[in-house]
This record gives sequence, C-alpha cells and structure tokens, in this order.
Amino acid sequence: MDGGSNPFRPTRWEHHSGGTPLIWFTPTAELLSEDKSTYVHGSRGSGKTTLLRSVCWEDLLHNDSLNLQRNLGDFRHIGIYIRLPDHVAASLGVNNWESLFPQSADWTHEYLRFFSLAVELICIEKALTAAHTLRIEGRLQLEASQELLLVTSVTDEFPALSNFSDRPPKTFAELSRACRQIVRAMNEASGRGTLSTAIESLPVREPAELLTFVVSKLSGIARLRKTVGSVSPGFKFCLDDCEVLSEIQIKAINTLVRKSRFPISWVICSVGEAFDLYETFIPRQPLTDADRRVISLDDRAPGEFSDLCQAVSSLRIFYTIPEESRPQVSPRQIQRFFSLPERLGVSNVNSIIGQMINRSTSGLALQIQEAAYILRYEINKKAKRFAAKYPEDSPNIPYYEAYLLWHWDGLEDSFSSNADADDMSRISRHTRLINQPSFQAWMRRKMVATLLQIAARLGFRRLPLSGSNIVVSLADGSIRDFLEIMGDIYEKYASDRSSAGDAGTSVAEKFATSRTRISLKVQSDGIYSSSEAFFRGISIHADARPDAVARLIEGLGELTHVLQTSANDPAVLSVAERGVFTIDPAVAEGVGDLAGVATATLYRAELAGYLRTSTVSRKAQTSENIGKIPLVGYRLHKRFAPYFHFSYRGAYEIVRIKEAAIDSLLTNFETSPTNWAKNSALRIAVAKSDQLSLFDETRLIDE
Repeated sequence: MDGGSNPFRPTRWEHHSGGTPLIWFTPTAELLSEDKSTYVHGSRGSGKTTLLRSVCWEDLLHNDSLNLQRNLGDFRHIGIYIRLPDHVAASLGVNNWESLFPQSADWTHEYLRFFSLAVELICIEKALTAAHTLRIEGRLQLEASQELLLVTSVTDEFPALSNFSDRPPKTFAELSRACRQIVRAMNEASGRGTLSTAIESLPVREPAELLTFVVSKLSGIARLRKTVGSVSPGFKFCLDDCEVLSEIQIKAINTLVRKSRFPISWVICSVGEAFDLYETFIPRQPLTDADRRVISLDDRAPGEFSDLCQAVSSLRIFYTIPEESRPQVSPRQIQRFFSLPERLGVSNVNSIIGQMINRSTSGLALQIQEAAYILRYEINKKAKRFAAKYPEDSPNIPYYEAYLLWHWDGLEDSFSSNADADDMSRISRHTRLINQPSFQAWMRRKMVATLLQIAARLGFRRLPLSGSNIVVSLADGSIRDFLEIMGDIYEKYASDRSSAGDAGTSVAEKFATSRTRISLKVQSDGIYSSSEAFFRGISIHADARPDAVARLIEGLGELTHVLQTSANDPAVLSVAERGVFTIDPAVAEGVGDLAGVATATLYRAELAGYLRTSTVSRKAQTSENIGKIPLVGYRLHKRFAPYFHFSYRGAYEIVRIKEAAIDSLLTNFETSPTNWAKNSALRIAVAKSDQLSLFDETRLIDE
C-alpha cells in the first residue's frame, strides 16, 4: 500500500492523504486563545505547529476540520502564524556588532533595536495582510478611508519606512510590501557585512514602539465580526521554531513579550527546553508568570494525550470516507468516530502474560499459572477489598502479582531471581498485604518489569503487544509517532485483507467503517514493524554523523534491554525499569572528550526525537553533584521498546554512565553496541533509587 491510500500518512502536521490539513482544537489551544502570552515547548512531533495553527486566522477561516469545532468569530484575537526561520536569515546574527559600535556603552542594546525591528516588521506585515484579507472576506469591518489615515499616520511617525519604497506607502498592501523589503535589506546587509551603512536608513524607534503603534491603531479602527456583535480585535503573534534563535535573540524576543499589552500578545514555540524563559533587556524586569504562562507538551497528562490521539485518528478516518458518504456528526461525535479502545482493545500486563503462558510449553509457564491460581484463591479468602478484581469465575488471572509475591523475600526490594515450587508458600504469607493501597501501588510499579522477566525466562524476545493503551504509550507524547504506529498497523491490516481476497480499493473505507476489533496479530506486527522502522530510519536521517547517533541509540537500547530483562538479575524487580542514563557531572560541565563528539551526538539524538530528557530528582542524585548544575537524564523514546525489547512504559530509574563508557561506544568500532551493552551492564551499580516506597501512600501509581 502506498502512503496516498493510508489514512494515517503523511504524519507531519496531522496532514490528510488528500492534502487537507486536519486539526483538532485541544484544551491547550483554548489556553493559547486567551489574552495572556504563552511559551510552548515540546519534542519534535508533539503537535506544536498544529497547536499554533489552530488559533490562527488562515485555518480558522478555511480549514474544514477545524471549522467543525471552532471559527474565527469565537475569538477576540486574530492569530498570526509566523515561522521565524522563513523570515529571519541565519546571517542576522551578532558577528562584529561590538566593533560596529565602539562608542556605545552596551552594543547589545544596539543589536536589540536591530533584531526587534526585524521581528516587528514581520509581525506588522502579517497583521496588515490578515486585516486586508479578512475585510475582503467580510469578517472584519474597516473603512477604506480609515485604512488610508492609518497608513499616513504610521509613515508620518516613522518616515524612514518610505526609504525602501518608490513612493510613500498609502495602503495596507503597500505598507506590507515596504515592511518585507526592509526585512530583506536587513538580512542582506547582515550577510554581506554592510550593516554600518544599512542601519542609517532604518526607522528610528525603541523596541516594541513601532509594532505597538501600528497594531494599537489597527485594533482601534477595526471591528471583528463575532457570532453576536463585533469587537475591537487583539492580535496574537504566534512565532514557531524559535529554537533556531541565539541567546541574545531570545532575550530580544522576551523583551518584546515583556513590553506587550492588549491588543498585542504572543505565543512563542520551540523544540526542547533550551529557550530562556526569563531574561530581558529591561533592567531588573525579567519575565514572570504575570507576563506569560509556560506550557510543556511533553508534560501533558496521559489522559490529555490519549484524548488527542483519539481525536486525531477519528479525524483521519472520518476524512477517509468519500465526502458523499460521510455522516453528519457533531464535534463531540467526531472525536469518537473511530474508537481506539473498541477497534484496538485495551491490553494489560496479565493479558499479555496470559498469551505467552498459552503459547509456551515450558514447565515454568505451568508453575506461573499454578502460582496465579493459588493467589486468586488466597485473595478471595483473605483480601476481600481486592477480590472484586479477580473473582473465581472471572477470566482475569493475577499472573504478575503472583509472580512478584512468589519471588519476593519479604523485605521491601529483595527478590529471588529463580524461586522454585517450594517457595510458593510465600504467596499465602504475603496475600494479607494486598488490601493495602500502598502495597497495590508498589506492585503496579513493578508489573511491566515482571512481564519482561517472565518473557525472558520463557524465551519470548517478542511480546504479543496490542491495544490502544500500548500504542498511545509507545507514541511517547508525540502525535507524529502515534500516527506512524497507526500507519504501520493499517499497512498490516490492508495486507491481511488483500491476502484474504478483499478488494484493495475499498480497504480504507472498510477500515474506517468496520466495528470489528483489529486482530491482535495485525496490531502486534504493525507495532514491531513501526519500531524497527524507527531504528532503521536513524541511518538515513539528515545528520552530519548518523553512524554516531545509530551507535548511541543501539548501545543504549541494548543496555536498557539487559537492565530491564535479565532473568538472573534481582534488580530487574527490585529497581524496575532502569534506563534513565545520566552522564558524569564532569561531562555535563564540558570537561573531557565528551564535550565534543558525545555531547554533540546526544544533542542531535535529542533534537531528532530519539532521546527524551528529564531533570533528575535530588533524591536520585549523589553527594558529589547535589548543589551543582542540574543533572539531566537521557532515556530512549518509547517507540524503540518493541525493537530493543524493553518496557513499553519507557524507563524510570537512574543509571549512571561514565564518560569513558560513552566515549568507547561512539569511537571504538571494534566492539559492537551489543557487546558494549553487555560489558557495561556488568559494571553498573544500582543508583540511589527513586522507586515507589513500599508503604508510601502519597505516591500511588495507577495502572
């Protein structure tokens, strides 16, 4: 099947195969539409661009899928989408600025004036274009005479705007063209090194003054038509891809945000968390929570991301149906048009273990089954509050709980690696604890680790993964990765239907309209195919050294596998789901060889979305690094989990890696990443654990 017939591809910006951008208006978008400025950051594929576009006028005016939910008249602001790298050349940097202004008390303030002018001109040009188009569309009330007066007042106040035109601008279109020409001239002068001459021709103003002047006047004379009545519009400037900015440019953007008031507000969007959210050029006036809110898309609640996956997949499937056959649906109905739980089902650890038990001929499989039956009997006899989960006549069987209690020595995190049949007496002794919520949470924290150890002992390298919750978890907060996984499941579904003799031309529509659950095999095949493709894609990634990134990911993937699945390692259960790798603090400070190749490789892997980062809690830090710079942990994207055979929930526990170990992985090509991982695992000591305490009821972890 080609990408054109797959409803989940292409995956960038929720784009439908027919060419129509499909946008779901999220609760986060509701926050962006408010008066307050917002800083949004997240990893690649987390939906940042779509989020911005959902509050901007072009899509609110013309996008069919968005218009099912919202329209321009629902808002007070006119959202203006600006992809910054499209307008600001890389040459608009800070080279030689100090030498350009030898008499200046602080040359950085001269750069602030220059760079902020470029941003303001871009915003003015986009705002005037929006006003002109919306007036033609009948969505904005504005008289022609008011337009002429506004432009005249702007050129009177800032006469240098006419320096870049054959004649003084008279209309919005002419003033927009003048703004574009000035930005082009600024970019060109920066690239050619002729700034000293070009600066003399630019409008004289203080940062934010020009933008405030134009937008305030525009808001004062225009009226935005709403569902009922009309209002003076605000203008919300949504700057995308701001991670390309330098430190001083970020400071300039922050200064503009700090100075803005209605009718101006901002959305500043960037990949990762590198954006400085505080510092401005205004003395002793950093950005505060009063100036803007900060939203991390990587920190979305699991339920919010699950709802987004549900809505986006429904939009994709809905628009797969030919227009003449589409049912009339409300926004509430379309969100559940393709029900992920119904079509994919919902898996849990015990159902996965049950599938392996049924397929295995090992004597251990029979012992695990016997242990589970013993526990179910004991639960119904001793743990009445827990018994409702596993009644005697239920098909649900407590496999992972039984395995844990069977191998638990009774101390908080002390487990036997190979308990035998005689040790099953532990199950009866420990059953009384199951009534305690903290004990249940302690077990749930270890349930996937139990699954992985059982799989390793039974000889299953490939888990029977399926279910909407598994797919959403593997997407790791990235809507793009969710669509990639669903796209591969669809490919397997289409191939399966084709081999059964179904007509290929109607596969997409059958997928969209059927209410039959997609088979477990099709789902599992699609999940593993997607995971393998994710790893194979590293070698063709547009990267200066893809071989280094591939070795890094393969080495850390194999190491995560060993740490989470080793059948003879009691730490697999005592410190579950290890694989958040921290680099020696000396490396983070730029000392040693890792300041070069490895640091750059880690950064590229993070930027590409292969690694996720998080700040390590103080509890998990050591006495040497507490009080120093924050310790950052790296873990692999969860989509790698099927390929490398580690937890589909990712990794949670800290593993400290020496500088020399990473250096060896990236430079010593005589040792394979797999052997590197095995050797490294032998030398890794269990770090101070941030695991859930056995009786800590304040930190319950839900399944």
